[in-house]
Amino acid sequence: MWAAINVDPLGGGLERERAPLAMALVIDVSGSMSGDPIAHVLASCEIVADLLGERDQLAVVTFGSHAGVRCGLTRVDDAGRAAIKAALTGVVADGNTNMHGGIEVGAGVLVTATAGLRRAMVVLSDGQPNVGLSSAAQLAALVVSLRPIGVSTLGFGLHHDEDVLAAIATAGSGRYAYVPDPRIARVDLARAALAHGGIIADGLELEIELGDGVELLQLLPATALRHGRGGVRAAIGDVFVDAGRLIAVELALDLGARSSRGRLATLTVTSRTPDGAAHRVSATLDVDIRAGAPVVDRDASRDVRFVQADAARIEAREHADRGAAPAAVAVLRKMIARIDALDGFVADDGSALAELREQLHDEALNYERASSNVEKMHQRKATMMAQVGRAVHRQRPPLAARLIGFAGPVAGQTFDLYTETVIGRSAGNEVQIAHASLSRAHVRVLFVGDRFVLQDLGSTNGALVNGARVNAAELTPGDVIRLGDAELRFELVP
Repeated sequence: MWAAINVDPLGGGLERERAPLAMALVIDVSGSMSGDPIAHVLASCEIVADLLGERDQLAVVTFGSHAGVRCGLTRVDDAGRAAIKAALTGVVADGNTNMHGGIEVGAGVLVTATAGLRRAMVVLSDGQPNVGLSSAAQLAALVVSLRPIGVSTLGFGLHHDEDVLAAIATAGSGRYAYVPDPRIARVDLARAALAHGGIIADGLELEIELGDGVELLQLLPATALRHGRGGVRAAIGDVFVDAGRLIAVELALDLGARSSRGRLATLTVTSRTPDGAAHRVSATLDVDIRAGAPVVDRDASRDVRFVQADAARIEAREHADRGAAPAAVAVLRKMIARIDALDGFVADDGSALAELREQLHDEALNYERASSNVEKMHQRKATMMAQVGRAVHRQRPPLAARLIGFAGPVAGQTFDLYTETVIGRSAGNEVQIAHASLSRAHVRVLFVGDRFVLQDLGSTNGALVNGARVNAAELTPGDVIRLGDAELRFELVP
């Protein structure tokens, strides 16, 4: 038997509920970051300083062969911003990639933060750690030891280690973002930094006290379990104002000794809120055992499938990494069939599960397609940061622009561009092109600074600008964009 556990936020939106931050930007300044990457990263750090307010504190740490503090925690008022920006001048990229040292120095800075501030860091790197602790497991364990400090990560270009950065972000209850072009760094850096201010409860732990004749077989997402007299305990991360936690448990039941009703388990979640208060919430998992056909709980079934589908994506990625693409495809196709078989499931209805089903379909196509190594590297990184259930915000940029469709399924159509415009076949995008040649979320177009930049989101058929396949490209008026069978022209609006 499977059961779903939802831990939902009760706070308001991020714009109302963001806690004040003590934020450390931990920047890779190894030799591979020289040139445009480090220049854009430093400019992005200035953007973060402009986004934070007087309630917040910001520090800058750099790491190459060694790690050091460029600017300690500084109150982000006008004088503080000037001091932070001055500390960013003269940074030179050189040396190795001591990510371990950067994280430790960043944590050392954050322990000095004023009481009441939520402590977090964002690690930015384009390479693979090669000094000190360097594996995904080692660095994740380091980050776990630093809790409640939150950690998010940004990976630049094709040659960073996404497994390491994703493991760090997961351990730090943060978010991993892939930045194929440093020009778009400011968007994902700002999003990663501010997200930690949206945590309304951290250090969540789930305790499961099992009833007689009940055995816990597995918990998803997979996490370390601790067994004690009170039952089984597991750390389940933080809850953000815009995203809770969804967990699935598989139980084995000995029905022989049970009456017609039974309590399978008592579930307890403990957590801390930003003011340091401890909270404890309990619920029970009860079941009726009756004669006749079983009664299916549709909501619970969908939640369980959602968690299982995420686990299937991880399993498929592991198969593909071993060169077993057919096995990866089989895992994803099997999961798609299980979703399709759910009572009441409707494909393409805009629900989170329908969106995730389409994500599974796209990833299966990616594994089936004969792609180059470079294309596979890009697709892997992009799909690891894919977000299902993303909120749509149609905010107008100061510079008006549009895409004019002239061939394929978009011929004769016009699409306005926003500050962030995701284009693909999903109805959950700002621009929907409901055609099989496009991926669910094919590309996004970002307004960055004073220009528009297109970023491929790991699509199966790729994105072409003026006939050349791109992972990211700055758009200029008249550029021709091909997405699957759709052809569009980029124009500024007079």
